Amino acid sequence: MEQTGRRVRALVVHDGALLGALPPFDVTSPWWPDVEPVVAELDRRLGARTAVLRMVTAVGRSMRGGEVTYLAEALTPPPSAPEWDGAPDPGVLTPQEHRMRWAEPGGPARVLDWATAELHALDRSLTGPPVQVKSWNLSCLYRLPTTAGTVWIKCTPPFLAPEALAAGYVAEHDPDLVPTVLAATTDGGCTLMAEVPGNDCWNADAATVREVLPRYVAVQAALAGRELPGLPDRRVSTLASRAERLLAPDVTGELDPAERQALARFVAELPDRAATIVATGLPETLVHGDFHPGNWRSDGHRRVVFDWCEGSRGHPACDVLRLTEWLPAPLAAVATECWAAEWRTAVPGCDPGRAAELVRPVQHLEAALTYQQFLDGIEPDERPYHEGDPAEQIRMALAHLGT
Repeated sequence: MEQTGRRVRALVVHDGALLGALPPFDVTSPWWPDVEPVVAELDRRLGARTAVLRMVTAVGRSMRGGEVTYLAEALTPPPSAPEWDGAPDPGVLTPQEHRMRWAEPGGPARVLDWATAELHALDRSLTGPPVQVKSWNLSCLYRLPTTAGTVWIKCTPPFLAPEALAAGYVAEHDPDLVPTVLAATTDGGCTLMAEVPGNDCWNADAATVREVLPRYVAVQAALAGRELPGLPDRRVSTLASRAERLLAPDVTGELDPAERQALARFVAELPDRAATIVATGLPETLVHGDFHPGNWRSDGHRRVVFDWCEGSRGHPACDVLRLTEWLPAPLAAVATECWAAEWRTAVPGCDPGRAAELVRPVQHLEAALTYQQFLDGIEPDERPYHEGDPAEQIRMALAHLGT
């Protein structure tokens, strides 16, 4: 049964010192990374501005529901001591190699100070307090009201693509297809963007699909053959060497012997499959990496693709396959035909349908690698977000091979 909320327990730190644990409370949103309602309740209970740093423990599955314990920071001093519900283990402050910049005490303040300075340089100023919307191991997201409209901060980990860079490659050819980037840190880990008005396109219609796909294919065709420096290499031609990570015991331990053998055979034949994919004629280019309709936004006039932190150099069929996984069958068929028609026009003689068929199991193997990269790059407490995902994607890849 779908979870309709979650039970929250918050351990609170201020000025580098643990203050205590608050009594548990419930929020209606079930999603663990959705911290806006958590922060609102913490602000109310503490009488101070707060931020969620990271998850400490979770009882539940699939990033939703259950009981979640967060480490939170009071950004301003609580005016009076609340009723604490026990003393937290000081071990929650022990440094971890893979802790994100926003997940350590002082991290949110540094992010907000950077954004405030950038806004000042743009002759903008805040008109209200920043609102923390999301915080987990893949991103920290703030909404900021300013004198020139709402802006957003998005911070991402080192193992994901620089958001501003990936969006910038698209903007060279279709600036209206991506959010407007206002500023970015030198390492690309934090991006300041103008708000995109409208709603996410979870319920995309055929008109939306038929507008977004031709524009996106045009951008990909224009970028084909470029090196795209700064973006990860997820090309089919390099997958055989990168897939060795999936054969390691810490990954294959979740698979049974037959699955491990099938995976080894698949990895061994990847060079031949890559050559066959190349023969279909579609060029490798910039890909979004998570091209589902929830990462599109529309106000009825402008349609924008956002969340470019999984952008890479890869095969364009990966994007349309990801899209059609999220669409009802009739609309998925529309999307597939629209995408194929655009590529046949862009690259006469290519065979998009055959390319997608060959790429389908490869796409899931690439997804398994991506999830394993997440697990390899995050701290132990946050592994519940992604554990089991690599094995699930490997099984999906094998299923598409008919093994």
